[in-house]
Amino acid sequence: MRMLSIGGNNLNRNMSKKILRRESIIQAAIEAFGRKDFKTANISEIAQKAGVADGTIYQYFKNKEDLFFSIPIEKTNEFRSQLELHLEGISGAFNKIRKFVWYFLYFFKTNPEYGRILMLEMRVSKSFVATETYGFLKQSVGPVMDIIREGQEEGVIRQDTDIYILRHLILGTLEHMVTRWLLKEEKYDLLEHHQEASRILIDGLRAIPPNHLM
Repeated sequence: MRMLSIGGNNLNRNMSKKILRRESIIQAAIEAFGRKDFKTANISEIAQKAGVADGTIYQYFKNKEDLFFSIPIEKTNEFRSQLELHLEGISGAFNKIRKFVWYFLYFFKTNPEYGRILMLEMRVSKSFVATETYGFLKQSVGPVMDIIREGQEEGVIRQDTDIYILRHLILGTLEHMVTRWLLKEEKYDLLEHHQEASRILIDGLRAIPPNHLM
């Protein structure tokens, strides 16, 4: 029994090391791709930043492109887990939208290098649309859809517009704010207008009272 326990502990330690090593490679890739771009950043530079040999990276990723397109999956999982924590205990769809707006902007404010990778390079790449990562990102907007549906059930969010248009309204506005901030070289506080953004979005989403209908 003791030998099994020791073997199990070694296995757990090895798994933990692999997880930490993979995370360090991803973080090094974010720094390299975020400061340069996909073409000019190279595996040797990423390996050096991660403190591993070049060949080690290929134990986790097929090639540079595989590593590049793995970044959003890792960061989206981080975003969603933290968002879930931030929304905990908040009631009401509009209150959740306010928190979502704040957290979305806060996340990219604190992850500008990832923002440059996603907003300025991947989203304008034709090859990105064909990747599994793109499909993953499309599915990752589930929390936004959940909030919209909750608001429709509450009767506070309009039901006369396709739900995907409402989703585009929220995400498109926020992505534009992040992209403009990045293009302006982060010279101002990305969170400066989060309350105004929330107000405008909520006004656009708000259900029209029956007595105001034509």
